[in-house]
Amino acid sequence: MLDFQPPALPFSPPQSGTGEPHPNEICRLVAACVALDFGLDAAALETGLRGSQRMAFARQIAMYLAHIGFGLSFEIIGHAFGRDRTTVAHACRVVEDGRDDIWFDCRVATLELICRAAAGGDVR
Repeated sequence: MLDFQPPALPFSPPQSGTGEPHPNEICRLVAACVALDFGLDAAALETGLRGSQRMAFARQIAMYLAHIGFGLSFEIIGHAFGRDRTTVAHACRVVEDGRDDIWFDCRVATLELICRAAAGGDVR
């Protein structure tokens, strides 16, 4: 078992009536975690603007983690990030292809653990 404290985030995700965070809040949480890791503003990841290459790549990772780590659909993620579902699918392919690099794979896996911990989920 990991003894891990998630980073302090600029908000705490509200809970829906089912005890689970709303999908848009999960996307905001994931964007905040990834932005913190990349040293970027979390709100910038959710804007309609592409931004710098670094920002676009961070957004791709956030969208990937929302899909893989939390099982959100491309459509829901696209809506939360102001993108089309096909853009989310492309982001997931880009990140998945990059995971062949062991260092990148470790970074993404660590970010997934951080996101899950921040959302109050199990980090196993």
